[in-house]
Amino acid sequence: MSSPQKTSSHIRSAIVVGLAAAAIVLLMAVQPYAAGYGHFRRTLLAELLMRWKDPTWQHGALMPFIVGWLVWRRRQEVSRLPETSNRGGFALVVLALLLYFAGFRANNFYCGYATVMLLLAGGSLWLQGWLRSRVMLFAWLMLGFMWPLPFLEESIGYQMRLMMVKTSGFVLNTLGVESLVSGTALQSMPNLELGRKAGDLFSVGIAAPCSGMRSLFALLVVGALFSYFRQRSLGRRLALFSTILPIAILANMTRILVLIFAAMIFGQDWAIGDAQKEVSAFHELTGILVFLVALLLLQGASWVLNQLCGGPGSRRGRVVSRQVVSSVT
Repeated sequence: MSSPQKTSSHIRSAIVVGLAAAAIVLLMAVQPYAAGYGHFRRTLLAELLMRWKDPTWQHGALMPFIVGWLVWRRRQEVSRLPETSNRGGFALVVLALLLYFAGFRANNFYCGYATVMLLLAGGSLWLQGWLRSRVMLFAWLMLGFMWPLPFLEESIGYQMRLMMVKTSGFVLNTLGVESLVSGTALQSMPNLELGRKAGDLFSVGIAAPCSGMRSLFALLVVGALFSYFRQRSLGRRLALFSTILPIAILANMTRILVLIFAAMIFGQDWAIGDAQKEVSAFHELTGILVFLVALLLLQGASWVLNQLCGGPGSRRGRVVSRQVVSSVT
């Protein structure tokens, strides 16, 4: 049986955690915070629910559940560590509240997002100490994917569209499919001998959703989880995670090439859509292809990393295993 002192400590901890959770709910769901482009202030939660309707940021709605599962699966490990207090956590809490007020005055939602992250980090350090907080560091980092950052779409979205159309055009020309790049559009070259005009075989406009931005952020989440569970050391996890951006580009380019070849074989309307900009069913289904290709490439990158650095199934790993077995026997 647990001692009365230990039970009392658990009760105090539960009360403190409950009060901290109530404070975050108050700051996010009750207190109107900023107006954005509107004429009235919305709460942080209202802003999140509105942004999560955008396919680019839909993955954010899943992050609280994913983070909750990450915390739950390490609960026993945390309970075995000593519960201490860190004064630096209290300083972070004060800084977070000042940032919240600054964002309120500046009418800026991003300050509110940073406030919640700092409050969680500071509260964990203050109430639990560094040892317990360090175990939950990955879950806290994953929570950062919950927040929508639409300014990134505006700053790098167009550049990704240009890169997609240029790389896809280069691959097509290398394969012998003569194509013409015009801005963010890609179309087949004219062929006077066969009586074909420009764009008769295919004509694809790389719109914002096809730039890769819509899948990039969701792939970052997938890549972070994949790297965390497939590799054991921090350096190898970071190395695998660093491949996400080129993998996302390759996966999205694969989708564009599949659409182009499908348009050449089955026609533009069937593969991509009609002149009224109605997207075809095949076009929609190829969105799944991006994630399948990305997962295969991630698995391949993880395998290469294991072969180079040693790991389960690698030659170096098998040699080490044989040495351990021989030493035991």
